[in-house]
Amino acid sequence: MDSERLTHAVMSKLKTTFGWKVYGKNRQGLIEPCFIVLLLNAAHGRIQGRRYQQSHSFDVHYFSTNEDFMAVASQLLDVLEWVEIDGMKFRGTGMNYEVIDDVLHFYVDYNYHVMRAKEPGIKMGQLEQEGRLK
Repeated sequence: MDSERLTHAVMSKLKTTFGWKVYGKNRQGLIEPCFIVLLLNAAHGRIQGRRYQQSHSFDVHYFSTNEDFMAVASQLLDVLEWVEIDGMKFRGTGMNYEVIDDVLHFYVDYNYHVMRAKEPGIKMGQLEQEGRLK
């Protein structure tokens, strides 16, 4: 799973739920109410063997002239708890929010495990064993 697909899943979930414009990298001509989805941090760490953990932290900005920030933040707690990509569900954790300069900042993390493919190795050859009696 890559960061771009996860970002698109978050943006799609916001668009279908609220019906407002959702911006990513291209933010010219903001029309309120709207969201901007920013990937703050992505991390990849080895757990054991071929098993890895990936973490993605998002900051969802909500712009509105209505100042309905707390109502939207409450909805975002439910809306972004689960996002789906190709039939796989990813759970949002560490959700919190704050209002800074009349913009709602909603933070959410998506953490999941990945199993890397096993590299083809050398197969065991034949074993010859001898036995002796005393």
